[in-house]
Amino acid sequence: MSLRPALVILALVMSAASVDAQSDVPATASADVKRMPPPPTTDLVVAGRTIANWILANQLDSVAANMAPGSNADTVKMELTRFVERLAVRGGNELKVIEEKVVRRNGQYQYWRTSEFQLAPSAVLFRIVVTPDGKYAGFGIGLANEAPPIDP
Repeated sequence: MSLRPALVILALVMSAASVDAQSDVPATASADVKRMPPPPTTDLVVAGRTIANWILANQLDSVAANMAPGSNADTVKMELTRFVERLAVRGGNELKVIEEKVVRRNGQYQYWRTSEFQLAPSAVLFRIVVTPDGKYAGFGIGLANEAPPIDP
């Protein structure tokens, strides 16, 4: 394996920790005892797609204006700026969206967007934590064939 694909994989795996940190379920809680999120009040695929498009287009003020309560706009913009820069260098441009869906993970809704990226060795899974009303609450990224488990 050449160095470039290895760096892409490393960057994607390292970025994945951000969504995992968004869980309200304590680490000591049983995997079977996750709370159910309230029912959505908006189309979460559309909301997630909109947020993903803003992030990938580096329109971070739009993301900051549509954050979940309790989020810090400056922190979110700083995290997303670093992410966008790393993605541009290591993943390149998004070439094709393969699949979009909303799942429940760690008691929260997540918009999952599987895409092909210019420099990625395989399909990439971009995950955005969304509130029931479609607000941004976190993100993660990794290779699609290494998707994290979802709630039953």
